[in-house]
Amino acid sequence: MAENVLSKKEIDEYIRLHYEPDAGADDKGFFEILKGPRKYPDGRRGFAGSNVPGDTLQYLLDKIRNKVELSFSEKLVELIKEKGKKPSDIYKKAEIDKALFSKIKGNKNYHPTKGTALAFAIALHLSVEETQDLIGRAGYALSNSIKQDLIVRCYIEARTYNVNDINGKLIDYGFDPLTNK
Repeated sequence: MAENVLSKKEIDEYIRLHYEPDAGADDKGFFEILKGPRKYPDGRRGFAGSNVPGDTLQYLLDKIRNKVELSFSEKLVELIKEKGKKPSDIYKKAEIDKALFSKIKGNKNYHPTKGTALAFAIALHLSVEETQDLIGRAGYALSNSIKQDLIVRCYIEARTYNVNDINGKLIDYGFDPLTNK
């Protein structure tokens, strides 16, 4: 299947339409939510002096722990199987060497770089939503206030899944490539 090659003009236009400079973070962090004002159902009180089940910090932490999803490594392996691909095809398309792939696959808590995580998403031909999910498991996100992210997102939306082309464009724009192979 022939893949589209995106021109500098197309990428510049995409950035112009989607770039949103970071205006400052006013999102509440996890710990601010825990420390902030609490709203309780009728008849419930705060942590102090409460004997109501569910009002203990341990209970809340256990609930959070039970919601933890697959790690980046586990999700990557699952996606490779779902797509019916051979792992070697994916890490080669991602421009990742076999040793790094083995390290990621062998350690469910491995924390890849954002570039590595994005390279795997590209190699797997993931949508923007699927990419956000995969890289989110490594603690990353595609942001409209980061031009490198917009370049990658532009390629994903154009369904042009070639890590070498993306790396070339990132370098053309003065950014580091996703991978250094």
